[in-house]
Amino acid sequence: MADHGEYRRIDGLDEEYGDDVVAAVQPRGPEYAELEIADEGTFGDEDDARFHEQFSTYDPHSIKATVWKRRRFSLVHVCLAVVGCLGVYITASVIWSSASGSDSDMAAAPRASASDPGSQEPAGRSRKKLVTYENVGAVNGLVQTRALDWVAHPTESIDGLYREMAGDAFVIRRADNSTWVQQLATRGDVEAAAAAAGIDFTLLGWSVSADWEFLLFKVRSERVWRHSERGTYVVFNTHEHTLAPLTAEGNNRVQRVDWAPVGHRLQFARDNNLFVTDLQHEIQVTDDGSDSVFNGVADWVYEEEVLGSAASSLWAPDASAVAFLRLDDTPVPEFQYELFHPENRSVVYPDTIRLRYPKAGAANPLVSLHVIRPDFGAQSGRASDNPDTAFHPQPVVFEEAFAPEDMLITNVVWLTDHSDRLAVYAMNRVQDRLKVYVVSADPKKLSAKLVRERSTSDDGGDGAWIEINSSPIFVPRASVPSLTADAYIDLVESGEHTHLALFSPLDATEPVRWLTSGNYDVVSDSVAFNPKTAHVSFLSTKESSISFNLYSVSLSEGNAEPQALSPPSAPGPAIRARLGADAARNATYGASFSTGGGFYVLSYKGPHVPWQAVYSTASPEFELVLNDNTAAQKELDAFSLPTTEFLEIANDAGDAMNAMATYPPNFDRSAKAKYGVLIHVYGGPNSQQVSQAFSLDWMSALASQRDVPDMPWIIVRVDGRGTGYRGRRFRSAISRQLGLLEPADQAAAARHFQSQTFVNPHRMAIWGWSYGGYTTARAIERHSDVFRVGMSVAPVSSWRFYDSV
Repeated sequence: MADHGEYRRIDGLDEEYGDDVVAAVQPRGPEYAELEIADEGTFGDEDDARFHEQFSTYDPHSIKATVWKRRRFSLVHVCLAVVGCLGVYITASVIWSSASGSDSDMAAAPRASASDPGSQEPAGRSRKKLVTYENVGAVNGLVQTRALDWVAHPTESIDGLYREMAGDAFVIRRADNSTWVQQLATRGDVEAAAAAAGIDFTLLGWSVSADWEFLLFKVRSERVWRHSERGTYVVFNTHEHTLAPLTAEGNNRVQRVDWAPVGHRLQFARDNNLFVTDLQHEIQVTDDGSDSVFNGVADWVYEEEVLGSAASSLWAPDASAVAFLRLDDTPVPEFQYELFHPENRSVVYPDTIRLRYPKAGAANPLVSLHVIRPDFGAQSGRASDNPDTAFHPQPVVFEEAFAPEDMLITNVVWLTDHSDRLAVYAMNRVQDRLKVYVVSADPKKLSAKLVRERSTSDDGGDGAWIEINSSPIFVPRASVPSLTADAYIDLVESGEHTHLALFSPLDATEPVRWLTSGNYDVVSDSVAFNPKTAHVSFLSTKESSISFNLYSVSLSEGNAEPQALSPPSAPGPAIRARLGADAARNATYGASFSTGGGFYVLSYKGPHVPWQAVYSTASPEFELVLNDNTAAQKELDAFSLPTTEFLEIANDAGDAMNAMATYPPNFDRSAKAKYGVLIHVYGGPNSQQVSQAFSLDWMSALASQRDVPDMPWIIVRVDGRGTGYRGRRFRSAISRQLGLLEPADQAAAARHFQSQTFVNPHRMAIWGWSYGGYTTARAIERHSDVFRVGMSVAPVSSWRFYDSV
């Protein structure tokens, strides 16, 4: 599923709020696969995990693969996070005892035992256990999820393959209920080879080459930024059982590494230079990498705000070429901060970190695109030493390009089975203009032809930002009989919503066919194409704007309508028992497709306890259950859990906003002025908090607390104007006026609950983190007549200090 909390900046905000506007960006590019792939995480988002870590005796780091998301604040606000956490701690206690004339009935009471993870409800009520702040991590950890790391067969003759560790063996399995398995090596094999080579071996992660002849192991790693690291890698030969360093020089400074789609070539970055190797010859593609020049690896702002990845290069499908970005940060001002080392008492002086950090109004990195065709047979060493300049990195020349200082390259994709065509997506700095290019990758000259252009500032446009959500998928002409030329599928805004469009030929200026249409959005980064059946699969909000469902549409049938793949049409008994009466509209799903598109993991994400199963696009009756979580369901049955209600609340403009209210166990709707309301806000552009996804987090514990007898809190989340999946008008309403409509919509929701007889209208609180902290601060500033308490954690205090992209 898309990660809806990732943000970037765009210019153009009015004078009152600074030069930047926030827009959303989704992570791009595959991450290096880690060893632990079984669990997706314990906490719903970074806010939950970090808050829990600060104020709980329970250690969230004991949970494997904690998901960290939505840390979109400027480096200068890191210190504010510390202050904010103290503020949350102090203000949380204020919530319980905030004074007013009508609050006199809120007497203090003894706390339930904090050390008892099975604290019981008071006598006279259900004797089930309650979720507490101390046990919420363990309770949530009862629900297991699993990811299949799909791999392709070297000859592509078998689909539905995935890699995993089975005990101490590194294996390839088949997701079709068969006993087929391919053992690549055992841990003992690798450790013996490491001992023979004198290599220290600590297994942190692994991957396999496309021909299955080599394994790549990460044996050391040092975190740099959100998506980046420096590490040490070794390569194991599965035939000879030998182990060797990835590179002879600087192997402990490797920034990223990727296998080629065929064979066993690798590309990697070191010291901000790009290298390629066939494991016999190593070619240094660039030699000008420095603290201010980045080749094939993202600088800070591209990693954080544009690509969502440290990678800025990609192999051609036939592994004969690599396209990469060169980012020149020389004009970007330098930001410095001190890094202390409390974990090492022997280090008494901090390090001074220097970072090229473009603030609002400052210069951005200068970006250029290059292609290298390595000649492993002719040389090793630097590509620039090759006398044949055809093997040097070649720059791409753009037609009608933006000015260099105004240009962002947001996506690069190969549109070919070989290495002859590229699609490039470029935007201006304000991000109200998009240009799509097709590059003919002639070795002598790489010319980029402008094939599509869009501007929201033209006559009739809203002037708001354009989302970075395009990730085109190549469609070979042979895979669809009706095509007369190669094609590609792209996500394009059509009126109010984002839909799938088919472009053919590759330089077409308009779609030859819209694959989807209607009052819903196709979810970015969810699209898969099966060339054997000519079907496109995708997640969309067709059933509800707060749920994702899986669909498939045929390219072979003229105007075929999308067909639902969720819920499964022929579930087995284990899954059938878990499906409700309205399992399509009142449910949300995720999906992951095999490399050939013939199998997929369907992940039911909520609102009830999640489950996962593998299905086949060719056989609806096939089902392989990965996790039904029946054991977790039985454990959770012993708890009295908060209940969630989904509702719509009108804002002052008459828009129906999605909202969800989490009510305490044994909620009494007939009570009079009994409950306080705490609004948990994020509210950033194109984000989404209100979802059908199952969630047990520290807010669930807060709704279950019994610190004050009969006075627990109702937790409310509201997706106001600016958030996603409600159409462009709703999303772009906040453009150039951040901090006005978002808090107004939260106040409207608060007033709705103030009117409910079971709510104490004087006990209204709001809190948020990062953009939510900003919205909270603005809500307290503008709507103090509604909110009695606000907790603003790590807010954006001034857009002048935020990054510029």
